[in-house]
Amino acid sequence: MLPLMDYTRRDLALAYLNAHEMPEFGPEPPAASLATRLKTYHRELLRGLKHLFDFSLEDETALRMFLNSVAHSYRTNTTPLSGVLEGGLLYKRIDGTGMLEVCRELTELHLKSQERHVDLAVMILELAKPDDGQVVTSEQLRAIGVDDEKPTDPDYEWY
Repeated sequence: MLPLMDYTRRDLALAYLNAHEMPEFGPEPPAASLATRLKTYHRELLRGLKHLFDFSLEDETALRMFLNSVAHSYRTNTTPLSGVLEGGLLYKRIDGTGMLEVCRELTELHLKSQERHVDLAVMILELAKPDDGQVVTSEQLRAIGVDDEKPTDPDYEWY
């Protein structure tokens, strides 16, 4: 069991981004796959945090649409080497050309972009309902039936 967590409104914003539904490509992964378990985890964490923070965007159509756009951008934001599982041959071919350095720079920019997406989501939530400094704990989540332990992949499954 992981240590107990304290969740802030930033965590609520991140939960909104991570739970955003993305179009599926290819066959549906098996129910026990890591991808399916992560979807369930993110959806349930968002449900629990929204409940405990007493937060909803139901009456905020414009902000809800904007948050969905931010979440989609967050979830599709990648780097040129995203998804490369075995890049040995590629790395050998482009080593010394400056391309790996550009990829490293793009990765740094990607990480900064991801942080700024979360910042923007926090601002959207703040506009809908000002943050009162409330903190939600793992114990509170578990009390309402939400397991906040993120699924892991001990077998390195590929789904």
